[in-house]
Amino acid sequence: MRESVNEKMDIKNVLYKTRNVLLIGVDGRHKEDTAYIVCEGLSMSVDDYNVPYKWDPYLSIPTEKEYEGILNGDIISMYFPFECKGLQKAGEDLAFYINENMKKYSQVVIIGHSKVGVCIANMARMLARKCVLVFVSAPFEGTIIADLFKMERRLTGIENKVYQKYYNQHPVDLDIMPKSLFLRKADFSGVKNHLCINIVSECVNVHNIVDLGCKYLGHRIGYKHSDGIVSVSSQERLSKDYPTVKEIRMDASHANSLKRLLSLKKEKYIIE
Repeated sequence: MRESVNEKMDIKNVLYKTRNVLLIGVDGRHKEDTAYIVCEGLSMSVDDYNVPYKWDPYLSIPTEKEYEGILNGDIISMYFPFECKGLQKAGEDLAFYINENMKKYSQVVIIGHSKVGVCIANMARMLARKCVLVFVSAPFEGTIIADLFKMERRLTGIENKVYQKYYNQHPVDLDIMPKSLFLRKADFSGVKNHLCINIVSECVNVHNIVDLGCKYLGHRIGYKHSDGIVSVSSQERLSKDYPTVKEIRMDASHANSLKRLLSLKKEKYIIE
């Protein structure tokens, strides 16, 4: 289903590459009228030959089979290079690509998990065409998981070691610190011009060990209602400010929310 990233991988389907965004086509061919840009909020940098030289721990790239029967269209995966200057610049570059290179599609759907949801909400005003925007577990008011000093005070020594292994203070991560400069300046008003769905995730029931880990983390950092990483109130902010954004609540941890949204059994996790 997925291919693990390594230093010998030759990525043949790079569609667009800047300092701020990396777009990879699942099969590299234009076949359908609808395009899906899917971003999990992960980072990867490739060299001039499109060989990875830095990536998030345990990163794997989806193959076409992962989306069979779920997304009927051309699939594009998006990543943040480690050189990315932040969510504002990533949004600008992504909007430029969509405006200039995706006119052949009758519909463009952008699915952004976590910080990517915040990125594409801010980018919405830059798009020249009407799109479908889906925000999943997005921290519109930030999350303290991005605040190194607050996390150090809440976690034990071994917990901190695990946390710092996954969190390296990339600019895109610093942008989702509560009251960051990016969040203070972000303009989400463009969502009014698009079809938007806000997936608000809360880990209510533990379905697997990943849910358990996220629920434990949410407890340790002091979030009563959250997906383990982002509070429900932070996720809700966009749909409260912009009523045209449809809100769907899902029983999912942060690590599983995108997977459950894209699963054939997603109705199982919908909270009425």
